[in-house]
Formats: sequence, structure tokens, C-alpha cells
Amino acid sequence: MAIGGIGSSLNNMYGITNSYNDYRLQSALAKHGLSKTGSTSGGASTGSSVGSGSVDFLKQYNTAMSDLLSSANSLMAANSSGVMGNLSVTSSDTDIADASINYRPREAKTFTVDVQQLAQAQQNNSNAIQGGQLASQNMDLKIESAQGRSINVNVSATYDDGTAKTNRQMLKEAASQINSANGNMRAKVIEEDGKVSLQISGKETGQHNSFTVSGDLGPAQGLDQVAVNAQNAEYTVTENGRTTSHASDTNSIGLDLGRIGVQLKDTGSVQISTAPDDKKIISAVEDLVKSYNSAIELLSANSGRGSGVERQLRNMLMGIAPERSLDLIGITTNKDGTLKVNTETLAEQLKKDPTLTRDIISGSNGMAARAYGKASGGLEANSVSLINNDLKSAEIDNMTNEYNFMNMFARSGAYNLNNYYALGLMVNYLA
Repeated sequence: MAIGGIGSSLNNMYGITNSYNDYRLQSALAKHGLSKTGSTSGGASTGSSVGSGSVDFLKQYNTAMSDLLSSANSLMAANSSGVMGNLSVTSSDTDIADASINYRPREAKTFTVDVQQLAQAQQNNSNAIQGGQLASQNMDLKIESAQGRSINVNVSATYDDGTAKTNRQMLKEAASQINSANGNMRAKVIEEDGKVSLQISGKETGQHNSFTVSGDLGPAQGLDQVAVNAQNAEYTVTENGRTTSHASDTNSIGLDLGRIGVQLKDTGSVQISTAPDDKKIISAVEDLVKSYNSAIELLSANSGRGSGVERQLRNMLMGIAPERSLDLIGITTNKDGTLKVNTETLAEQLKKDPTLTRDIISGSNGMAARAYGKASGGLEANSVSLINNDLKSAEIDNMTNEYNFMNMFARSGAYNLNNYYALGLMVNYLA
């Protein structure tokens, strides 16, 4: 018991002495502006500075790899919402046909449309007569559409007081009755050099919108004769070497299951194509090159921080496509591994050989896919491997820095180190 009591007392004494020495050391360090407060390892300000730089680099590294991943993803063919999936439509001859997208096409295609005839509405014209001449007979006619709907037109040659109407007045009344009936026809009076005529036209094109005129025509003689026949549009569509014939009652037609809208304007042959927008492709390639170069520059400037940085830099310097393929589309590799894009050459190749150019950029093994893989691998790198050299340097600094060493000495305690004399000298020196 006595021995145990003595041991207990010695432990208490050593503990008090250790606490006192630690207090004296902290006071001395604070006097010299080297307090260990806030340092996870008891180190001085040097270690804190190294840690801050490493954290900043990790943030920059993550941003660079994320930017590269995003710019590469926008060019990948598998990305339906990317540049290659965002297709636009063009017409080789807008005088023959205009084209627009009704809803997103699934893939790039080219259609050859050969227009034999346009759809048109029927038109009947009466004979031209003197507009100021007094009418000699009434109008009592019937206009019947191909669907069976009819419009009756009754115009008297005289007013209620018996005064005779002019031909112009009678034709204007007839046109007013036709238009107010809200049928499939519209009417207007055409006047030239004092002569007038009545014109009736179908509101819609196509054979099923034809009509007939019969009855007492009065001053609208000849109105029962067709001047322009109602007809359907007739055209052929060639896709992948297969040609099909079509007819439409309007000049608005659909291609690719209605995804593409085409407005026929004249007879002739025209190519309607869906493809990615070349300007957007060029802009996206410039973004990819910029992100790739930024990543290489960051890695090169920080290659000494860790083995993970060195590995990622070597991976990036291996390139994102064979140099011959890149040269073909206007991209060259600089001595430091960064890339340079010639937008004029790229634009020319997109027009000259769009299929090959897009495959080099966005194919399954194209530059976008490779860049995506490098960025993805970079983001999966162990963060410790990226700064393991920084961590080793910080550890060495902590061990060799005289203040950190003295602080560690005090933290270990006089009882553990059993060197009161050395501790006393150290504290006296600092004080």
C-alpha cells in the first residue's frame, strides 16, 4: 500500500509539473507570436499555410476536371440534350420549299423531295363588263361545294323603288352575300379600266374543296366556268435510296413521321436535311479545348504536389485523339500538350465531310468521349494522392521546426520524457 501510495504521489507530482511546463511553453510561444492554438498538430503558422495552399489546389483541381467533364459531355453523341443531339433542319432551295422542326428529330437524315405540282384552290371568274352600265337581269345562282354545302345568291337588278342598279352594284351585293355565308368560298369584285368581274375562290386548297356554280348568273356571266382547278400537291420523297409517291390537299407536308414540317412553294427538286448546327459544334469544340488546356496548365503547375497529380497529367498528355485525326479537323497539339483549334478548317470539314468530322469529335471513341473519360478518372482520384507530397513536406516541417518540436516536447510531458533540465533551459530561453 505504501509503495502504491508513493507511486500515486509521484504521478500526481509529475502531472502537475507537466501541466506547469506546458503552460510556461504556451506563454512563451504566444510571446513570440507562435501560439499553437488552432493547429491540429500543435504546429506553428508554417504548417497552416501549407494546408491552406493544398486545399485551394484541391478546389481548383475539382473545378478544372468538372469543367472538362461538362464540356466533353455536351459534345458526346450519346447525350440527346447536347450539341450533337440538338438538330436543326435546312432546305437546299428555299424557293422550292421551306423546312422547320415540329418536334425534335431523333437522328440526322437527308430527304430528297421532288415536287411535281402544288396544291391549289379552285377559282372561277365571271366575264368582265362595264361597271357603270345598268343591269338588265337578276342574279339567282347556287354555289355548291364538293362536301355538299351550298350558298344561294339572290340579287335583284332594281332597288325597292324600281331604280335600276349598275353591274358594279349587283356584283358587289353578290360578293357580300357569298362572304357573309361563311362557307368554303370567298368572293371579290375585280375592277380594271372601268370593267368589273366577280371572282370566287376556294378558301382551302385540294380537290375535295372544289365547287360548282349554277343558276341565273345575270351580270356574272361565265362564273360557272372554272378558271383554276382545285388540285392536290403531288410529290415524291427519297430516303435511304427508297422513293415513295405522295399527294396532299395542302402545300404543308410532313417528313420523318411529322417531326419535320415542309412548306412547298414551287415545283422542282430540293433536299431537306436534319443535322447538328455547325456553329454550335464549333463553339462547343472551342469550349472543350479551352477546358482541356486549363486542366493541363493546372496539373503542370502543381505536378509536385502529389503522385495523383503526376498520374493525371501523364494521362492528359497522352491526348484525346490521334494527331492525324485532330489535324484533319483543324486541331493541333502544342509542345506542352495543350491544343489549338482552327475554326475555319473545322467549319470547312463540317461541310465537306460532316459524317467523318462528327465521328472524330463525338463518336464512341471520339475526342469528346476520351476527354470525358479522362475527366471522370481525374474526379475519381484519391484526394490524398493529389497532395501526398504536400502532406509529407508539412510533416517534415512540423518535425524540424524548433517551436513545433519544443511544443511536442512539452505535450509529451516531463514525466514521459524525464528531462526536466532540458525543458527548463528551453523555457528559460524563450522567456
